[in-house]
Amino acid sequence: MRKFIQSFKKRVIALAVAVVVAAAAGGWWYMGYYTRTPEYAIRMVQEAVTGHDKEKLYRYVDVNHMLDTASDAMLDGLVQAMVPATGDTREAVSSLTRMFKAPVLMSLQTAVDNYVEQGTWISRSADERSIADSVDADVIVSRIGLPDIEFRKLESVAVDFDNGTAVARVRVLQAEAGEEYTLDVELIETESGSWQVYEITNFKGFIESLQSMRQKQVKAYLEESASLMAQHDAVVREAEEETEALLAGGSLGSNATRSQIKAVLESRMIPDWQARKAELEAMSVPEAAGSLHRLRLKICDARIEAAASYAKWMDDKKAATIRASDNSLRMAKTLEKEAELLTRQVNAHVK
Repeated sequence: MRKFIQSFKKRVIALAVAVVVAAAAGGWWYMGYYTRTPEYAIRMVQEAVTGHDKEKLYRYVDVNHMLDTASDAMLDGLVQAMVPATGDTREAVSSLTRMFKAPVLMSLQTAVDNYVEQGTWISRSADERSIADSVDADVIVSRIGLPDIEFRKLESVAVDFDNGTAVARVRVLQAEAGEEYTLDVELIETESGSWQVYEITNFKGFIESLQSMRQKQVKAYLEESASLMAQHDAVVREAEEETEALLAGGSLGSNATRSQIKAVLESRMIPDWQARKAELEAMSVPEAAGSLHRLRLKICDARIEAAASYAKWMDDKKAATIRASDNSLRMAKTLEKEAELLTRQVNAHVK
């Protein structure tokens, strides 16, 4: 029995020693190895963002270099996507965009700090003095799709120990595009042996891809809306021709003629403009076409009001009623000219 107890004690002691050794080895692996890897740096960046720890972010990201190169990539990517150029033209356009780098860099810096500290790209406590800068930052981060980026996974990390660099392939979802994209994140080894995120080497390609997707969306919107409006324009032309025929064969002084014109307006003209507006409202509208789309909805409202007032005038014959109709019609025609010009401008930026 005594031998069994002694043997049991030895086994317990051996097991305890093994646990201690394993724990020590694990602690050494974590403190001596893992904390000095690119994977650990990326994990710390994630923790800095979710924990709103600006100090930690700046420890594991070379923010100044990151934003400097991101600004260049953004400007080059946007210009290349909107105005493809080569040779001397490419160089001239590139030089021109450098004039905007300083304000872009400042806006990106503001946006990143706000996002890390508060979880939003624009400060919730922006005062009147900073509101203009906030708007600029909001526009810039939206243009490069940052608010719609979601981390998916770390695909791989390739380390070049000789040069002290590494490339992490980070998979993200760009929600606006509805597509995933792999960002090549370059890291550098610091003198202390830890790693810092240094640059996204394919950020320009990401910007160009996003802009290309947006242009395709705008093109699809223009084609779909043009087809929609062409169908309704045909209905409106038929109603206008019928009204003109009634006037040619009758007189506004005739109650019968006025009643017939009113019937055309209320049974065909107004319902068609209402249907056009409803169909436009149901469309998916890319941000770049937002102004044009809102203008088209205002045209529908003005046309509906003009036709409704004209139909009302057929009954009451009041000067105020016909003036209201004329004013709405003039407004509609003015908006239609603006929409025509804006449509040409939007089309000019779609490949």
